[in-house]
Amino acid sequence: MEILCFFAGTAFVFTKSLFALYFMLIVLFFRPRLRLLAWFLAAIVWGFAHQWFIADQGMPDANLIYSAVLQGHIDSIPTQTVTKTQFIFAARSLNGKRVNGLVLLNCYADCPLVHAGQYWQLTAKLKKPHNLSNPGGFDYVRWLDSRHISWTGSVRSGTFHHVSSRDKFYSLLYLRAHMANLLEKIEPDEKTLGVLQALTLGITNHIDKNEWELFRRTGTIHLMVISGAHIGLIAGLAYSLTKWIWCRSSRLCLRWPAPRVASLSALLMALGYALLAGFAVPAQRALIVCFFMLIRNFADRRFSVWQAWRYALFGVLLFEPHSVLMSGFYLSFIAVAILILINQRIPWLGLRKIISMQLACLLGLMPLTLFWFSYGAVNGLAANLLAIPWVSFIIVPLGLLTTVLAPWVVWPWIVTILHAAIAGLLYYLEWINSLAMFNFSFSYTQLLSPLALMVVIAIAVFLPVKRLLPAAAIIAIAALFPAFAKVKTGEVAIDVLDVGQGLAVAVRTAHHQLIYDTGMKLYQGSDMGKLVIVPYLNTLGIRRVDKVVISHPDLDHRGGLMSLEDSFKVDELIVDNPNFYHRGSSCHHYPAWSWDGVSFRFFALKKLLSSKNNSSCVLQVSTKAGQVLLTGDIEELAEDYLAQTYGRELASTVMLIPHHGSKTSSSTSFLQQVKPLYAIASYGFDNRYHFPHVQVVQRYQQQRIEVYNTMTCGMVSLLLTAKKLVKPHCYY
Repeated sequence: MEILCFFAGTAFVFTKSLFALYFMLIVLFFRPRLRLLAWFLAAIVWGFAHQWFIADQGMPDANLIYSAVLQGHIDSIPTQTVTKTQFIFAARSLNGKRVNGLVLLNCYADCPLVHAGQYWQLTAKLKKPHNLSNPGGFDYVRWLDSRHISWTGSVRSGTFHHVSSRDKFYSLLYLRAHMANLLEKIEPDEKTLGVLQALTLGITNHIDKNEWELFRRTGTIHLMVISGAHIGLIAGLAYSLTKWIWCRSSRLCLRWPAPRVASLSALLMALGYALLAGFAVPAQRALIVCFFMLIRNFADRRFSVWQAWRYALFGVLLFEPHSVLMSGFYLSFIAVAILILINQRIPWLGLRKIISMQLACLLGLMPLTLFWFSYGAVNGLAANLLAIPWVSFIIVPLGLLTTVLAPWVVWPWIVTILHAAIAGLLYYLEWINSLAMFNFSFSYTQLLSPLALMVVIAIAVFLPVKRLLPAAAIIAIAALFPAFAKVKTGEVAIDVLDVGQGLAVAVRTAHHQLIYDTGMKLYQGSDMGKLVIVPYLNTLGIRRVDKVVISHPDLDHRGGLMSLEDSFKVDELIVDNPNFYHRGSSCHHYPAWSWDGVSFRFFALKKLLSSKNNSSCVLQVSTKAGQVLLTGDIEELAEDYLAQTYGRELASTVMLIPHHGSKTSSSTSFLQQVKPLYAIASYGFDNRYHFPHVQVVQRYQQQRIEVYNTMTCGMVSLLLTAKKLVKPHCYY
């Protein structure tokens, strides 16, 4: 219990979650012991001490540095693609001033071939990371914090200068990078190389997004990271082999007992594999468990498997308290706890026990995977039954043998077998993926629901008291079928999503959904459809989208369309120019319609104006309580045309600020014609266009229009009921 209290204190420091405090209050209520409180407080002290120790030193107290001349080491194995090079940079100097900090840098043009351990001088634009604040969104800042990174930046073209005399050629990171390069020469096939490097070195640079999606949809992502099972397997093989060899000699056994030698060999092999793989949380846990399970051969005291589990938890928290920010930390320890419980409680043997353990892990971890990843792979049960032994007993041993021998000798027959084994695994997973229709695809918006479901599962399996079962059933039903926010007939809910520099708006009535623009497509191939819109819709339990409107073809408005259509059934696409998309209906010839007592109409721009911005689809959404005008990227020419053509019909209670606040839009005459009470701007922090323009901001102030923006607010939400407008509010 002391270690669990220490965990609660650590979690409270780094996650600021009140669940840690609730846990401590419950513990102290049932067991009012001063030492339990002392362990909780000790964890808080250790957490703050760790934060102070790893904090940046000498870095400026600013959110943005336009030109930073940095010197330092490459502190990660770079990810290099055709369009981008990304790496962690350990800065030791900034503009001539001595500093100490980690920066995640991206290079998009004229990028030299960089390697781990090299010392470089370069010029970059740095900024503090900023989350896109939407329901269901990825917590980018938390992900960086878990890796001690507090700055991100982009390297200016042509500013790399290699300082070779200060390279670190003998670090563990350099060794891993060197081994990865050797494997690239041995195995040119990209798919085989990606799995091989992931399972031996913990490097996933060669696994593309399609393969990650395959692993996600089949519940086998855990096999592509160095897990405790892999390290335990290597330790077990080392123990068995060493003991067998040592027992061949009676003289050696008399000099030193075989179990001790085998235990030492197993620990050394486990340590070597963990270091070679980057010493991540699962590796740390497995190494500590191995230590406490094997220490019995050197001491009189024996440790139970639960003691080893608890000491592993304590050791990881001491070594890296930031682990509590990683989802893998919780999945790893909970999965092991489930396996221990099932192994102790279920007397079955053989295949029945294997299936029961896999099923227990599937059900036990499902609530958390739905919470973190909005996906639950039911087909993972079938996938893992074959994939786990296939990876553990064939691919990992062959992969490690290939990696260890790579600097000296290459046995082609091993590489051939390894290639066939990995190809067979991927083929099998592709077949399992055809059963993805049985998987869950929704998201919990609050942690309480998955926690409640996990408690219900634990009660049903390990405490089957009949009096508790009705209550457990009710909680399970409530957790499995969460209540989503509903919109009443005659009402419309409008959310201007935080997509950085771009635009995406979700419009919901009682039984219909419309998406107006889909945000930016990013350099690295991802887009705001995948990163923002799809997770947002999952949190609402939405399964289909009635209409998608793309105001005009700029990439920051249509970038997420493909990802949205891949994830949801879209009934109709409405665009400004169907010829550009080779499909869709024109908004400039689209009739008005009504959904659930809410009216929709486009203000057609039928006159050919000077730019594609001025052909944007302008949509007005109306209820009895008011109107919302969605304006795309129209500029003054289109604004004048609309004012002259439609006049007072443009009047709206809320208006989306045209063109993100560009100085070419939001003319005074247009604002006076629309007469909004509120205006909403969608733009990104430090965007290259410097939106919104100062003159535009002043115009809205002069017209006494209250302005909200996604950069400071995150998602901006408003609700038009049948009787009144609920004032816009920020998601932050």
